[in-house]
Amino acid sequence: MTANYPASILPPNATAVERAIDRASAAALASLPVHLIRWVKDPDSCPLALLPWLAWEYQVDTWNIDWSEQKKRDAIKRAHYIHRHRGTVAAVRYALVDSPFGTDIVEWFNQNPKGDPYTFRLNVYQNDLPVTEYDQQDLKLAVLRARNLRSWFSVHVFGRLQGTSYAAGYMYATEKITPCFVPLQVVLSRYELNLAPGDAETITVTVLPEYAEDKTFTVTTSDKTIATARIVNGAILVTGVKRGTCSVTVTTTNGVSAVISVKVVAVMKFITRIDNASRPLFYVRMDEDFTIDYGDGTDTREYIFDVASTLYGWVVPTRALTVGEEYTITVKGSDSASFQRSTGTVSTTLNAVREIIRVTGNRNSLNNFMQGATSLIIIHPGAFDDLPAVTGCVSMFSGCSSLSQLPPGLFSRLHNVTNFSDVFAGCTSLVTLPDRLFDGLLNVTTFSRAFSDCFALTATGDYLFRGCASARSFERVFNNCRSLITIGRGIFTGCDTAQYLKELFRSATSLASVPDDLFSNLPATDFSMAFYQCSALTELPRALFRSCTSALTFSQTFANSGLKTVPDGLFSGLSSVTNFSSVFYGCGGITSVGDDVFRGCTRATNFETIFYNCRAMTAVGENIFAGCVGATTFAAAFYACSSLLSMPSFADCERVTTFYAAFRECSSLPDVPAGAFAGKSLVTTFSYAFFGCSSLIRVNAGAFRDCRAATTFSNAFENCRSLVGVASDIFAGCVSVSGIDRLFSGCSAMAELPPALFRDFGSVSQTTSTFQNCAALETLPADLFDGCPALTSLSLTFGYCLSLRSLPPTLLAKTPRLTNVGGTFMGCRELKSLPADLFEHCPLLVSVYGTFQETGLMEIPPELFAHNPLITAFGYTFAYCSRLERIPAGLAEHNIKVTQFNATFLGCRSLVDVSPGLFNGADLTMVYHTFEGCVALSTPLHVIFDQEIYPRITITTSMFQNCLSLPGRGLEFIGKVPAVTDHHYTFFECRSLDDYNQLPGDWREGML
Repeated sequence: MTANYPASILPPNATAVERAIDRASAAALASLPVHLIRWVKDPDSCPLALLPWLAWEYQVDTWNIDWSEQKKRDAIKRAHYIHRHRGTVAAVRYALVDSPFGTDIVEWFNQNPKGDPYTFRLNVYQNDLPVTEYDQQDLKLAVLRARNLRSWFSVHVFGRLQGTSYAAGYMYATEKITPCFVPLQVVLSRYELNLAPGDAETITVTVLPEYAEDKTFTVTTSDKTIATARIVNGAILVTGVKRGTCSVTVTTTNGVSAVISVKVVAVMKFITRIDNASRPLFYVRMDEDFTIDYGDGTDTREYIFDVASTLYGWVVPTRALTVGEEYTITVKGSDSASFQRSTGTVSTTLNAVREIIRVTGNRNSLNNFMQGATSLIIIHPGAFDDLPAVTGCVSMFSGCSSLSQLPPGLFSRLHNVTNFSDVFAGCTSLVTLPDRLFDGLLNVTTFSRAFSDCFALTATGDYLFRGCASARSFERVFNNCRSLITIGRGIFTGCDTAQYLKELFRSATSLASVPDDLFSNLPATDFSMAFYQCSALTELPRALFRSCTSALTFSQTFANSGLKTVPDGLFSGLSSVTNFSSVFYGCGGITSVGDDVFRGCTRATNFETIFYNCRAMTAVGENIFAGCVGATTFAAAFYACSSLLSMPSFADCERVTTFYAAFRECSSLPDVPAGAFAGKSLVTTFSYAFFGCSSLIRVNAGAFRDCRAATTFSNAFENCRSLVGVASDIFAGCVSVSGIDRLFSGCSAMAELPPALFRDFGSVSQTTSTFQNCAALETLPADLFDGCPALTSLSLTFGYCLSLRSLPPTLLAKTPRLTNVGGTFMGCRELKSLPADLFEHCPLLVSVYGTFQETGLMEIPPELFAHNPLITAFGYTFAYCSRLERIPAGLAEHNIKVTQFNATFLGCRSLVDVSPGLFNGADLTMVYHTFEGCVALSTPLHVIFDQEIYPRITITTSMFQNCLSLPGRGLEFIGKVPAVTDHHYTFFECRSLDDYNQLPGDWREGML
């Protein structure tokens, strides 16, 4: 169906929306009478209720609500004539029609005698009616509105009484009425004001007409909490109180009034120095309607935007400003104006801001407000007193490097702020802080890095954070305040929720003392690095942490500080603490530590590196860890305490799992007490525990007894150069040990080992460098490895034991799984002979690489490797055995898998004789460097290689290099190795060969 809509007058190209609106309103418009407007505008047909508005529209001069309806309609109809003929006699007569009195107009030239030119007289007949003051006023006003401006007039009122007289008498009286000219209009110099709270502006008032006799007026304010107004020397002084809108009404005695619209707006007032006229002044949200007063009292919009983003931009002045001059700028109407210099990837340079005078408004953030304002030198008192909605002051003044002082009470009115992070970070010229700077700010939750990198700050002021009951984080508040000397009184008083004091005074290198009540009743949990690198701090009050019962961690709290002593009971009784790691790390000046420092810290688990590198510390209290039943790690606890003379007791520390490097490089420590770690059944590692303890002489009985979970002692006593005595039971009951690499490496004074030292090391599979460089070690106990049935590798185990003279035949009798003896006796220069059955019980032996390299061997037992059929190579096995003279026959006879004799006898300078058939029992492929440097070798070449052919040999490089005495024929040998691919230097300098000069050049010197 098609709705019966009235005909539309829309054009054919009207949109669907326009047509929908047209249809929706058509019926209502069609129902209106066609002549409605004409009917309302007609004085005869206009409804009675609307007549006053129609009279106003017709500008009726005289109106009385008490008139009859017809009289009101007649007055409206006459108005047209009066306005058309205004200034004529007829207009005056029409204006007086509604008067209740009869009136005649007598012009000056009709008067007798004639009156003054251009005047007329108004004769008013009382008609037995009283003439009141208001009647007089109505007559006067009616004539004034209708007369011409040139003419003036006088009013004469006549009364008449007619009747029958029976007696007569008369009374003569005269009445003189002087007309009063009242104000008709009030003109103001301004009708709209934009004020800042506290600002005042003067409005001049002009009362018209000029000839009005009483020009006095009153002034009223619609809301005195927004603005006040008073009359001063005939003008109005309007003063802003708080942000909002109100009106000020000026009223004359006769009721004529004028209204001033007042807005009390946000203001930012500052002093700037113009360094470049084209640079911006500040940063703002571009959709705000704000004005700028450049110091001349005029609010202008003389600016343009340098766009930073969709909403924000920098304000560039269009007024001509003088470079080098300072201007007092007032911005009105903006709640976003700041001195932010960057946003996202866009940045700019502002003209230098020198002083902040005042900032008011309803903004909720001062984050980054003055960040990077390096020229700011003054913040005026009360500058931020009228910002009730602000909640964030993050980085508010960070980087203001010229700011040297702050006014008292700077933030006293910012009651809703929650975040002061980095508020003055990097203010490198700030010297002192006023007392109570943040006092009573109940809603702040964090002051992190508030004064970080304030290099010139010397004092905090008293009660700095007093009453900040919601503040939880004070991390790095005074970080890197290198000049800080004085911590004021009660700076944390009332900080009832403070938890995080991490790096609080980090690198405050001038701080020499700390108040004993600094942390009194503070519920802080984290003191990590609180006094890190406070190099001038030499002593601490004993009660510093006494009431910090909620503390959880003291990690690196005093690390690298200048402390010289640690008072008794410093942390005593803090049963909630779990972490003391590195608490005194690097405190090279500490000489002594009290006996009860950690007593009763029952939940503390981490004590690693607590005294790391405390080089001057000679002693710690024996019971320093008494009651520390929760301790799990002492890793590197006393690392590099090079003056330490005694060890503390760990008797109560039954849960410890690691002593890794615990006493490493304690170079003055003389011994390990008997049972020092006995029964520590949860410890898994003692690696590096006493590494580098160069004064350690003895490890006493049962030192590690029954440490059943310990898996490694690697490097535990490495480089203990003075160690001479080790009790045989120090490892008794250590049944889980698998790692003893470099255990006693470098113990150069140790001449002997106790029997059964490793008797419980059933899980040890390798002993890499375990006794390497034990230069005084002469003999080995026969049962040394009897408790190590799982041993598979002895790599460099006795390497460079320069005094080792002999080996017991049964040394390896209980190591059937041994596969590798690489470098085991390397460098044992006094080792001249070997037991023939040394490897008899090692059937799985595979690698003998460098096993006897650089030893003093003079002979080799023929059956040395007879029971080791799995050996595949003899690389460097006897290299540099400079005393070795002969190689026995059958040395490798049973090693059928050997394919390589690489550098086997390299550098054996005394070697003369090689038995025939040395290489006949193997499927040989490589013999490079085998006899290189054997300058005394005189066994003929054809004896050493006595078979007709060696078809699998492919490499002979440098095999006989520098064998100066080698006899035989080289060409004959070459014929026996047809598969050789690499043979350079094989016979280099072998000039005793019969055919040396006939050998191909690359067999001699590595060239064709």
